[in-house]
Amino acid sequence: MNDRATSPRQSERAGDPPARDLRLPYAAWAWEYLRRNRDYARSYRSSRAGRARPVPLNTGAVLIREKRRWSDAEKWGLLSFADPEKSCEEANVFWRPDRLAGALPIQLLRLRGTGVDGENAAHEEIELCQLQTRRIMLDTVDGARHILLCGRRFWVQLVCEAPRSRAENCAIAVRIDSIRHYQRRLDTASQLLSLYHSAGGKISLIGRSRDSTRPAQGLIAIDIVNAGGSHRDVAEAIYGADKVAERWGGPSCYYEDWARRLVARARFMVNEGYLGLLGKKTL
Repeated sequence: MNDRATSPRQSERAGDPPARDLRLPYAAWAWEYLRRNRDYARSYRSSRAGRARPVPLNTGAVLIREKRRWSDAEKWGLLSFADPEKSCEEANVFWRPDRLAGALPIQLLRLRGTGVDGENAAHEEIELCQLQTRRIMLDTVDGARHILLCGRRFWVQLVCEAPRSRAENCAIAVRIDSIRHYQRRLDTASQLLSLYHSAGGKISLIGRSRDSTRPAQGLIAIDIVNAGGSHRDVAEAIYGADKVAERWGGPSCYYEDWARRLVARARFMVNEGYLGLLGKKTL
């Protein structure tokens, strides 16, 4: 095999778990493509001075309070800038609700507490701080609170335009009052309930692609060519050196054409195609 195909520089991202994991949600795949966009990385670096710092809370959540609107981030489909050096499992990625079809409108309410009969009146409420997953909260300058609940197997993004409670020990009330993206939002609500009842265990598969081989291969391809690799390096990384050697340069040009199409598709996904993943039909 060509030495470049196995160099540390080339395999730095192509071999990491997010790139090869076939069970990522669509919103996570979208981020994995965007963070490989060099123009986005430059925009991120130029915004360094004004970005709000994430603040860890005692409950295990993270709170980000933005002091300005990030129009430069919005053109990439984001509410604020996320670090492109971090994978979907680490970055604080908030997609614009008008871009993410499954972004679920909610209201944040005070918990009802204990009733007069001595029983917990909140047992039927979805309590935010009880959700056993990674919880990131983003307060934007328009007064809205956005909440990201995510893991490798799921992605739930919530938006509350005017919270009645900003404490994390509050109740989540789902608000679907528009037919726009109605089914996608129902899918997110179903996943939220699944997450709540699972207590961090097995949850619904809603929001993930059935077969993510294609987006995974695209990430591997773009990492290789960005590191100086060739189309043959791409084919060898996916099919193996021996198999490619048998047919590379043959009359059919099968692997040559396949690698060329894959790289072209991957470049499109990095530049703009990732946005299309945000509206994909969920399971």
